[in-house]
Amino acid sequence: MKKTISKLLLTAGTAAVLLSACSKVPEESKYIPKEAGVIFEINAKQISQKLLTEGLTMDKLMAAAQSKDTADAMSKSWKDAQNSGIDLTSNFFASVIVRGTINDNKSYAEITASLKDAGKFESFLKTNLKSYNVKAGKDFKYTWDDKSNGLITWNDKTLIYLVNLNTNKLNNLPGANGLPSPDGEENAADSAKPAATANVTADVPAEAAALITEADHIYHLKENETAGTLEPFKKLLKEKADMGMFINTEAIYNSGMMTMLPANFKKLMDGSAVTATVDFEKGKISAAVNSYMGKEMLAIYKKYGKREIDMSMLEKYPGGNITGFAAYGFDFHMVGEIIKSVGMDGLVNMGLSQRSGLTMDDLLNAFDGQLVYVASDFAITKKPNPYFEGDSTETPSSKWIFNMKVANKDAFNKIMTSPLFQGMLTKQGDKYVLANPDMAAQFPAMSLTEKSVTLGSDQALLDQYLGGKGKIELPDGIAAKVKGSMFGGWVDLQKVMATIPEDKVDEDEKPMMIRVKSLFKDLTMVAQPVSGDVQTGQVILNFKDESKNSLVQLVELGTEVAKMKQAKDEKRKKDQAAEDSLLQLVPADTQAH
Repeated sequence: MKKTISKLLLTAGTAAVLLSACSKVPEESKYIPKEAGVIFEINAKQISQKLLTEGLTMDKLMAAAQSKDTADAMSKSWKDAQNSGIDLTSNFFASVIVRGTINDNKSYAEITASLKDAGKFESFLKTNLKSYNVKAGKDFKYTWDDKSNGLITWNDKTLIYLVNLNTNKLNNLPGANGLPSPDGEENAADSAKPAATANVTADVPAEAAALITEADHIYHLKENETAGTLEPFKKLLKEKADMGMFINTEAIYNSGMMTMLPANFKKLMDGSAVTATVDFEKGKISAAVNSYMGKEMLAIYKKYGKREIDMSMLEKYPGGNITGFAAYGFDFHMVGEIIKSVGMDGLVNMGLSQRSGLTMDDLLNAFDGQLVYVASDFAITKKPNPYFEGDSTETPSSKWIFNMKVANKDAFNKIMTSPLFQGMLTKQGDKYVLANPDMAAQFPAMSLTEKSVTLGSDQALLDQYLGGKGKIELPDGIAAKVKGSMFGGWVDLQKVMATIPEDKVDEDEKPMMIRVKSLFKDLTMVAQPVSGDVQTGQVILNFKDESKNSLVQLVELGTEVAKMKQAKDEKRKKDQAAEDSLLQLVPADTQAH
């Protein structure tokens, strides 16, 4: 067994979920720097209560291990966690601190927990960590884990584990190649980097030096340097949720990772952040998302007022057997305002003018911002393989409609007659159609008029939809959930999962496939218009079994998957052993042939 701190923390995290019996103020949060880009939190007490209410204990989790060797290893990890000195009832935080450009590799991850017995923790490390060599920093101790390449630090009450992040892998992201920003300003992110700590880096690998410096900084954070002083994060900590996440978008944009973004865009992100909570309930997982806006971004949203989805565009879809839909209502001019506020409108207009003779305002004025996509009759169908006679392919198919309203007919006609579509479109009556019949045969059915841009899977469905005589058939309550929202979406997961072919998996995997297909019911997503300085959203994943907690169902599924994997591994070992036995009976010179 690899006796590293990373494995210990994983086991301790599981233990905290299962054993926590008291709620504490999350003191651990005071060790998270204000510039953390992403923070995860686990409410151990609430999760443990939900699992224990259903009778799910660590013993039952370990029962998933069928082989004696595996069971012994899991039991040992469990006992290690219990005797490690880590407070299994404490709040666990995992944070990502972004610093410098991608090429600098100065970013790191931090895991924070509480200790109930620092002496026990040191004894555990001494016994289980081969690279254990304790050093003293200022008000904390540390040692290097050469297996996980991480720094383990602690004081009397707190454990902090730090590991460098290899951000070079993100080099392909737009605006993240280490070049100067277009406005010519130097990145000031490195100014937040703490000064090097003296006399604590002796006898440790060079790669640990920066982390030791960071550890010294973290243990001596002033109150105004902690994430807890950020209002969105402070509100998140007060939420009674099972899990929480905080994304400090302002810190990410200002970190130096996005060096190609103009300074005005970073200014636009000032004060912006996203928080999310997740709750495991009976028969469903509920997630709530809050997007906080800074002063400048909020002013843009308020300028264009409250927008809601046009329910009539959704409701006139003809028929039932709906697989899912997505509807959006917002003013496209908000996008233009953001582009102008960061000083990019000149470049956008130049690019559009060169290719089409249009301006950004032409595009923004043409369309209303009301969009809807609806799909039904989702299925997997067999079609003849065009390349191999007598063979067939299985492809997904469905009926669908996409509709987008036109806001200004003059702007719309300017776009349709621009060089962008020259030779491609021609006007017939009040519609624009594809000029080339062969090309039209390859495209979906479409209707391009001064009222709307509408595409469909087939002409008959398109005509029914545009005729306005259809009436969508949705499960009870779904329409009410999305009505009045800025964005609404729904997917019938039962119908999607039902199309997964069971004959494509091994016989011993079929029971698990059936189990997975029967687990989920549907998914609903809603985003409300901005209220105050925050936009709220909800995601609800419903399970078919409404009588049992969703987390329990997921854990039970996980144990079944573990059992299936172990059974397959044991079967493979037996087959290999039988094959090796046969080979031993065959003369060596015969095997060579």
